[in-house]
Amino acid sequence: MKLPTTTSRIITSSVLCIFFLLVSIPCSGEEESTKTEPEVAQALSLIEIYSWSNKIPNDLVDLQNQMEGITNVAEHLSRLTNIAAEVDDLEWEIIMAKSDPNISYHQLSSLESRLAKINQQLEVLDTPVKSNVMLLERLYKEWLERQNVLHALRIEAEKQGKIDDVAEILDTLDTLVRNGQQTIEEQIKPNLQAGKEIGEILTQVYVLSDTVSDVIKDMNGFSLQQTSPSMLSPTFYQRLEKKLLQKGWEDLRLFSQYQLRYLNQNKQGVAMSLLAICLLVFVVHASKKLVKASSKWHPFASRPVATAVFIASASFGIINTTPIRPDLPPEWEALSQLPLIVVVAILAKNVCHTPWQSTLLRRVVLLLAVSHLFSIIGLPQLFTYLFVFYISVLGLAYYLYLLRRRWKNSSSTKITWAIWLWCCLPLTIIISGILGYDQFAVYIFGIVLAEILVSLMILLMLEMASGLLECMLLNAPVATVRQNATRIVNQITPALILALGLLWLAITLMVLRIRPTVEAAFIAMTSIELSLFGLKITPGSVLIVVFICYATFVFSRGLRAFLQQTILPRYGVELGVQVSISRLVHYAILTIGFFVLLKMLGFGLSQITILGGALGVGIGFGLQAIVNNFVSGLILLFERPIKVGDMIEIGMEVGEVKELGLRATIVQTFDNAEVVIPNSELITGRVTNWTLSEKRVRVKLPVGVAYGTDISAVLKILLSCAGANPMVLTKPEPKALFLAFGASSLDFELRVWIPDFAEGLVVRSELNQDIEAEFDLAGIEIPFPQTDLHLRSIDEKAIKVLNRTHEQSKEVEQNS
Repeated sequence: MKLPTTTSRIITSSVLCIFFLLVSIPCSGEEESTKTEPEVAQALSLIEIYSWSNKIPNDLVDLQNQMEGITNVAEHLSRLTNIAAEVDDLEWEIIMAKSDPNISYHQLSSLESRLAKINQQLEVLDTPVKSNVMLLERLYKEWLERQNVLHALRIEAEKQGKIDDVAEILDTLDTLVRNGQQTIEEQIKPNLQAGKEIGEILTQVYVLSDTVSDVIKDMNGFSLQQTSPSMLSPTFYQRLEKKLLQKGWEDLRLFSQYQLRYLNQNKQGVAMSLLAICLLVFVVHASKKLVKASSKWHPFASRPVATAVFIASASFGIINTTPIRPDLPPEWEALSQLPLIVVVAILAKNVCHTPWQSTLLRRVVLLLAVSHLFSIIGLPQLFTYLFVFYISVLGLAYYLYLLRRRWKNSSSTKITWAIWLWCCLPLTIIISGILGYDQFAVYIFGIVLAEILVSLMILLMLEMASGLLECMLLNAPVATVRQNATRIVNQITPALILALGLLWLAITLMVLRIRPTVEAAFIAMTSIELSLFGLKITPGSVLIVVFICYATFVFSRGLRAFLQQTILPRYGVELGVQVSISRLVHYAILTIGFFVLLKMLGFGLSQITILGGALGVGIGFGLQAIVNNFVSGLILLFERPIKVGDMIEIGMEVGEVKELGLRATIVQTFDNAEVVIPNSELITGRVTNWTLSEKRVRVKLPVGVAYGTDISAVLKILLSCAGANPMVLTKPEPKALFLAFGASSLDFELRVWIPDFAEGLVVRSELNQDIEAEFDLAGIEIPFPQTDLHLRSIDEKAIKVLNRTHEQSKEVEQNS
């Protein structure tokens, strides 16, 4: 940035003065040795002044750049003027509403919503103003400190009697500091003014919101009282005077004129909105070709207009709760809800199990649309009473008709009781109207129908979101995503249910007139404090914990599946290595999620360190074995002496590694038994891994033949049997070896290589059978062990018995 002319001149003069002062300082060795203590102090003061003469001009330039970067509050002040005028208009409307006995809850709710919208706008304006004030306050303190330092240097120079040498420099620096302070003050004034005006309007809005809340509370209490004569009495209908009818017609005419005038003034915006809805209709209709008839999205794609209007209306409702909400009149915000009510009635069959439920809900929702239109127009409440009462009478008659017909055609008690339950609402309204509790009847009518609408809307949003997500995943460019589309939807569905459940609860609080807006309901739900063992827990913090944990596990599972199914197989990574990498990624994501969770809960680095120290002490005393297995699991994952799929032998057990965890490893034996082996035993003990580097193994078959057998014939038969077996590898070649002269046989051994250790027993059995058959054909005898018994001494009685037996056997042979 180019320096101003005045600033550049001041810097030039300061540098020249410093140069002449430094030249005038004595520099000979004799003079240096004879310096007094004040002269040393003077030199130090000159060095400090020199450093400040370089620093303050640079700081002034940085300050000017900072002033250009802060938020300009001039625009805020102009917007505050419009907001203040709107608040004044609202104040007058609220005063009129307090004195109007026929004011409806919808009109009061509209006033409360407008106040909440203004409050949100003021908070958006107040945030940068507060940031500016805090920054300017800090900068002003810094420049005030610089002024104090220069004042201290001037006093020190006067004490030393050298003020004439540095007066010009100090005057120049004082000028720079005053310029900086003046620059800050110029920015402080408008920011403080804006903050003051925002605070005043916020106070006014708070008072008005409190007033509207009091009126609503009075109305809620008033609705439980008897406010009019019975609907069956002539007194009630005497209130239908000509003036009242004329007033209703005039209200309808003025409402229509105002809306048409606003429509003419905003033709372009309305046209753009309709164009966007038409484009959305086209997209929804085109998506029908991308899904099957059994898909969740297919019923919505079959009704593109209703689905597009539902998406547009729901999106508008969500946007209307954010700071970027459109600036629409309250009547238009209320009118925008009518298309949503109509399309919910059309799409109700997508969430209903029986046709009669769909028909019933559709008619109920349409009744709510008519009632909502009466509230928007602002017709006299007497018309609303009449509509609600006689619609309830017709509804009760219709329900009784359904009950009678189904009683004849069906014996299902569930359907009968469901219809009786539906009869409760019109029956309650009729009884309330007959007893003169008209406002209570309208209150119950509106709340129940609105709650039915909200429930249907939330169910439709859940079905639509699941179907749309499934449609997008099934047509994703990544094959892995397409293959696991259903699984991904099932994983995300609980989060959708939780989010939409919270939305349903917030809207319910608004429908029940407990909170004025959805935002206020969310704030109320998430800010409830519960004390547990001295800790303050809020639903908001619990939701944060649940969301982070859920998101961490879902993200970890999805990334692991993507790695194992797409990335790692593409590069030819072995299965065991894939499992090891995916597990390491899983634990890394869990660790990151854990620290993010601690950060979101407000834990600092020092607190995490203390927590880690406490965990270390606890682990050292009570969890040594678990930590030993944990560390051993990490060693197995990094060094990979054992991988998933390896055939290992540990002790007397031989089996395949099925799962390699951080605490233990699961090995499946050939008997289909799963052995859980702690990881520490695999690290500290002796383990035979038959398939560490490759699955190819050598099989040895010992064979013994009788003495006198042709050795070359035996070797030839062994090699021919090995060559005939398809499981025996030709490279390395099989070998038949004559090993030793045994006690009863000539000992041979056949050594062959097979491609898989798991086939060892099968190959051994087949080769043994082939060898036995070939030996039998060749007349080769496989001897059994023979032993010669030599008797050195024997008892005389035994000798006589043996001799007698020998003589008898000779006689038998001679006679034969």
